[in-house]
Amino acid sequence: MSDLVPDKPATSSSPSAAAAAPSASAATPDDRATSFQAVKGGGEQVPGGNLLVGAYAVIWVIVLLVVVRVFRGQKKTSEQIAALEKAIEGAAKK
Repeated sequence: MSDLVPDKPATSSSPSAAAAAPSASAATPDDRATSFQAVKGGGEQVPGGNLLVGAYAVIWVIVLLVVVRVFRGQKKTSEQIAALEKAIEGAAKK
């Protein structure tokens, strides 16, 4: 029956042993990881609004560049089709 009773931890009367042992009120890393701990006095380092506006600006510039490239490619393709139609008409007349 004595196997079921947990052993009591041995206590030391020396002050150095008491200082080396963690106190019951000190939080362990596992305790800190399971709960939110607000930081007092910590301010936001990078404003999120500026990052959001910057990200949208970059995306819109990329979209604009893609649209311009597609229109230029369409114009070049139309010119090539016109040249081919002209060549076909020239070959058909001979």
